[in-house]
Amino acid sequence: MDNNTNLVDFLNGATFVMRPPPDALAEFNLQTSNYSAEFGHSAGAVLNASLKSGTNAIHGSLWEYFRSDKMNARNWNALTVPAFHQNQFGATLGFPILKDKLFYFGDIEANRVSFGSPQVFTVPTARMRTGDFTELLNPSLTGYSGPINLYQPGSRGTVPLGQPCGRAQNVFCPADINATAQNILNLYPSPNVNNGKTYNNYNTNIGRRDNTIQWDQRLDWNISTKDQIYGRYSYAHEIINNGLPFGSTLDGSGYGGERDTNLSQNGMFSETHVFSPSLTNEFRAGYNWGVFRFLQPNANNSTLASSLGLGNVPFSPFQGGLPQGQLQGTVGTSYWGSAGTSNESQNVYQILDNMTKIIGNHSMKYGVAFQNVRFYYTYAEAPRGQYNFNGSYTSIPGSSATSGTADFLANQMSSAYISNVPAVHDQQWYDSAYFQDDWRATSKLTLNLGLRWDWYQPYAESRDQQANFVLTGPIGLNSSGVGTGRAVYQLPTGAQRYSLSPAFVSLLAANNVAVQYVDNARLLEAQKVNFAPRFGFAYQLSPKSVIRGGYGIFYGGLQSHGNGNLGANYPFTLNSSYNQPTCNATSCSPLPYTLQSGLPALNASAVPTQPGFHATDASIKTPYTQNYSLSFQYALSSDFVASVAYVGNVSRHLSTYWAPNSSLALTTAGTNTNNLNPFPTLGWTGQIQYAGVSDYNSLQTKLEKRFSHGLSFLATYTWAHALDNSSSAGGLSNGIGVRSYYLLGLSSEYTNSSYDIRNRFTFNGSYQLPFGHGRSYLNTSRLLDLAVGGWQVSATFTGQGGLPLGGISPIGSTASGGSARAVRIGDPFKAGGTAPAGGANSCPSQVRTKDNWYNPCAFANPLPGNTIPAGTLITNPSQVLAYLGDKQNLIYGPGFWRADSSLFKNFTTFREQFLQFRADAFNLFNHPTLGNPSNTSNGSNGGQITGPKNLQANAPDARFLQLSLKYVF
Repeated sequence: MDNNTNLVDFLNGATFVMRPPPDALAEFNLQTSNYSAEFGHSAGAVLNASLKSGTNAIHGSLWEYFRSDKMNARNWNALTVPAFHQNQFGATLGFPILKDKLFYFGDIEANRVSFGSPQVFTVPTARMRTGDFTELLNPSLTGYSGPINLYQPGSRGTVPLGQPCGRAQNVFCPADINATAQNILNLYPSPNVNNGKTYNNYNTNIGRRDNTIQWDQRLDWNISTKDQIYGRYSYAHEIINNGLPFGSTLDGSGYGGERDTNLSQNGMFSETHVFSPSLTNEFRAGYNWGVFRFLQPNANNSTLASSLGLGNVPFSPFQGGLPQGQLQGTVGTSYWGSAGTSNESQNVYQILDNMTKIIGNHSMKYGVAFQNVRFYYTYAEAPRGQYNFNGSYTSIPGSSATSGTADFLANQMSSAYISNVPAVHDQQWYDSAYFQDDWRATSKLTLNLGLRWDWYQPYAESRDQQANFVLTGPIGLNSSGVGTGRAVYQLPTGAQRYSLSPAFVSLLAANNVAVQYVDNARLLEAQKVNFAPRFGFAYQLSPKSVIRGGYGIFYGGLQSHGNGNLGANYPFTLNSSYNQPTCNATSCSPLPYTLQSGLPALNASAVPTQPGFHATDASIKTPYTQNYSLSFQYALSSDFVASVAYVGNVSRHLSTYWAPNSSLALTTAGTNTNNLNPFPTLGWTGQIQYAGVSDYNSLQTKLEKRFSHGLSFLATYTWAHALDNSSSAGGLSNGIGVRSYYLLGLSSEYTNSSYDIRNRFTFNGSYQLPFGHGRSYLNTSRLLDLAVGGWQVSATFTGQGGLPLGGISPIGSTASGGSARAVRIGDPFKAGGTAPAGGANSCPSQVRTKDNWYNPCAFANPLPGNTIPAGTLITNPSQVLAYLGDKQNLIYGPGFWRADSSLFKNFTTFREQFLQFRADAFNLFNHPTLGNPSNTSNGSNGGQITGPKNLQANAPDARFLQLSLKYVF
């Protein structure tokens, strides 16, 4: 903004520091593909916005935009029109303080939004709450391929559930029902949709209130004809209150909790000095400050957990409430309790200097930028604990017919995790320099030549509280089939003041991991040769045609990946994972921890249970993109222009996720694979690597009619294809997953990108209706002009193909040591067929419907993991693929089209002042959009769509209207 970088909330990667209202902007410019060497930090695009300044005249505006559910249609998946209200109002004002010398401009805007969003969950049925799971015996109620038979807890599938007390199959004996678990199940709301099915049976409108106040202040001072300065200060405060799916006690909301607050401020100063008509210098300084806090319900309630019978649940300020309970399995229940939260703040200081020199036909610009980023956060991943129930203790070991809800009712926990609330203080420099020469080589040829250099310093924790797990030796299986590896656990020399438990050091040594203190406090080496050449040209073939092209390298910034940060390691971050013991036909025991006992207290002096680590490749390779384009533009007339372009890019060294302590072989289903990891008694370790690749190619066409005769429009069509293999280092759900890190690797996951949209068409236009004063019709009467004159209409249409679905998860036992996906064996968009063994129990007669977007019979399970003989290790890649199945993103979800329209008129009031009335209709034709379908299994309910796409924040999918008034003076 005003040529100063506005960075995002690093941990969540979403919140822009400042977004002024449109009436406050003098101009904005979005640059994509091959933009000037002046701009860096981002490989995708740069949006530059400039705030208005005051003038010698007093000018400003006042406005309000209004929306209400009374003007909304009903979403296709909602039972009612959810409550929705929005009042967005504000003002701008500019005036001279000293004529021709000193000017003021300011704006302020408030936005008040409240609405409900329909969402679908799975809750226990009335019978399940009493211990009666007979509904699982009916495939029409579960979507499973056959009856789900449950067994007495811990009997390894040998004693039917209920048999010891003479109960019917799948009915708990009273003595086996845990009172605390039953109490929690009874807190769930009752099913209200899906005709008695045991899944997707609760539909509710989740309320949300989003209130924002923001303002900007700017002063401009013309000191002389050679010196101008200006300064700006901006403020924004947003408070969001999120509804809770299961009420204030049971919660069930996602990351972020019930109350989210974003508070940010931004200031900048600019001085421009003209040395001569051909030499100008601009100096700028800026500062960004932000605080972002996310609080779960009951954040300061220290007694809620114990009041429900849950024992030993830790409490700390802002981290109260319930642990999270994951009820998994073939038939599970949406989780109860609270997910993780965070508190963050950031400070960004920046200094920039640009000099422009004109020499003949050359306009040369060069400059430097220095940016210091300070980022502080406490990330509470699971401070109260996370309890997992997967159904293995009330089923046959290795079977896919499981109920996590039944295990929960029996208080049989399969795995658990708990962490503390670490505080991380990160700091880095980002420095850059550039040179740009825009050369008018001939009257027909213009060349744009540039070179940029970027240096991204790795983060350092200000108190030396960080560590890195670095592989140093070969990885493999020894002659006994046990994983071996070699690594070092690096810490800054300054961290020697923090003690490591001797037992922890011994545990590392037992896994061939040495503790190492190094003088480099950042523990990483930055890449110092990030030189990025830029080249562009424009050649006038004829008075009506121009050809343009360009090539450039663009380095992307290195940003914090949240809890993947090196500060989130022992002894600064404490966590313990309690993994499921081996569960097979001869041994199947739950964890020794229960809802009443809770998990052991975390203690830095004790050995973490199977400690895991967050790591980063010690030799950073800065992510970069090579952009290239070639376009042809032709003027069909003086106001009608057509263009066609090829635009492509390749990206390399993208940050991606790697697991250095993962299985080196596949083995039979249900087997604990810790011994197959390179470091068998250590836990899961995630490493950020710079090995991701992506490729993008597109044909982009445009037809533009510039304004004349009251009409203007722009129509575009893009065909594109994007591919990548980059899982999300930031933990985002739409990254490419990895089936086996060592046996298949990242290269085997190269597939259609999760962002791949093949076809996209857009149209937007504006037309001044030909009525009233100065127009063709009804132009003689002032009364008619007031009624029908001066009206304008605008329309926007967007149509595009769907996004990939990810991987289809299989039904049945899968090999331990990898993540399996179903195998595509037919056309997923062809109805009917024969149900594959172990998959869907019927094939739909129609596809591309809400019930079955795709045909689940087009997918078969990979080879069952329980067919691998006990003790057999699978390492051959072709055999591994047979057990782990297909790549992801092989099929696409629904596309959509949407039309919006506006009608508005300016009513002149006094001289150049006017009042504007505007009515906007979004999704004018009330055309439903379908979200991506479920891909959780290739069972009969595979491909079920339960909700619309989320196309716009704070807006329903169905048609909604907006009314507004604006006064401009």
